[in-house]
Amino acid sequence: MLDLRAPLILSSALVGLALGAVAWLAAGRQDVYGPAQERLTAFQSSQLGETSAGGTPILAGPPLFALSIGPNAVKDPAVAVLGLSRMPGRAAALLTIDGKPAAWLARGESRDGVVLREVASGRATLDLPLGVQDLKIGEATPGSSAVTSNPAMPGGVAGDMPPPGYRSPPPPASAPVGLGG
Repeated sequence: MLDLRAPLILSSALVGLALGAVAWLAAGRQDVYGPAQERLTAFQSSQLGETSAGGTPILAGPPLFALSIGPNAVKDPAVAVLGLSRMPGRAAALLTIDGKPAAWLARGESRDGVVLREVASGRATLDLPLGVQDLKIGEATPGSSAVTSNPAMPGGVAGDMPPPGYRSPPPPASAPVGLGG
């Protein structure tokens, strides 16, 4: 049975190539593409010919790389992660950006040049103008004092110590004697 199919497979490939070549030759009329090609060439040469007063070509578009030094340098905003929220349908982070009041940013949302890429257990991945940065809860980008000066959290985040005046809850009734407070 296979002996009968092998010549058919080979001949169908040859017939397909022949039909493709005929269709390519029939549809490949160059007179149709000529005027469009001429207009495109004229458009490209007119765009390249534009120059400013100094004789340099005018560049239309934003720069490819962020300027990181000099007077017009791009700076990362001061960002601090104050809280995280992870639910099955939504992930968000409570961020303060450049000393502004804290606001919730959902995953993928952008504000003031900061994009929240991912919310994981205890950390957020942020896309800043100069690169991607991972911050834990209570951390801030280098050079910012956003966490300690945030009015929403008096005194800032001071590690694992409870705030002054905090009273811990009573121990459970099943706790051994002497371990309660």
